[in-house]
Amino acid sequence: MDIKQKKLNIIIFGAAGSIGSYLASRYYNLGYNLLLIVKDKIHEKKLKNVFLNKKKQKITFKIFNYQNEKNLKKFLLKNRNFFKNSDLLINCLGEQGEVKNFFKINLKKFLKTININFLFNVFLLKFLYPIIKDKQNLLIIFFSGGGSLSFRENFSSYSISKTSLIKFTEIISKELKNSNIRANIISPGIVDSKMTKKIINLKNKNLIKNEVIRINKFINKSDKTKEKIFSTINFLNSQKGKKISGKIISSMWDNPMQWSKRKIKKIINNEFYTLNRKI
Repeated sequence: MDIKQKKLNIIIFGAAGSIGSYLASRYYNLGYNLLLIVKDKIHEKKLKNVFLNKKKQKITFKIFNYQNEKNLKKFLLKNRNFFKNSDLLINCLGEQGEVKNFFKINLKKFLKTININFLFNVFLLKFLYPIIKDKQNLLIIFFSGGGSLSFRENFSSYSISKTSLIKFTEIISKELKNSNIRANIISPGIVDSKMTKKIINLKNKNLIKNEVIRINKFINKSDKTKEKIFSTINFLNSQKGKKISGKIISSMWDNPMQWSKRKIKKIINNEFYTLNRKI
């Protein structure tokens, strides 16, 4: 679904990942300006071979490997002009964490997952706000997959971090209601990502029996799944979806592009599509 929009300035964290690279490709083909953020020179080189600067289209690459709030703040301030002029900010960064019974996991690894999946987003918005607070329009997209809305045994660090992200997004959206900044979360479904491969390759199959069944059912539809993610973001950034904020939307199952004006109004004014998942 390509909704015609003005030329956008788009920033993608995790632009070399499965979802990030797909979105970058789709927006690149639409002629939008892109800031693609990757963690190292290897990923930067790969993207530079694909995304070439065109006439009237600017593609910028930045290397950023998140360590803590200090190096994130430094990165944002150094590149403040990119963020100040952005229309769409998409964070595709995330990690699965250890897949184990909670009482057997390594707590340092547990906290690392919380840091990447949740606290990174907290620090990002905290440090970014002084730069973007006067913007006329900015849509921020986070991702939260399985385990945040349903029971997911042996994925405690992932589930807890993503559930926290959903509630955080709900709260800050209310606190930003008098601004032109919106934040939403997309539940993307199963794609051919590193996270998915790590699950499949786990030695202890007893921990992930149901996960593998789900993956095998949907993995061959990965491109269609990613296209639905793209369409959902476009909808949220369109005239029709411009007032929606603080919601978690399943791009795979909710089909927001088909929502009527009446339904959208109800969603905006109620707790529909929040952590309560009233629909």
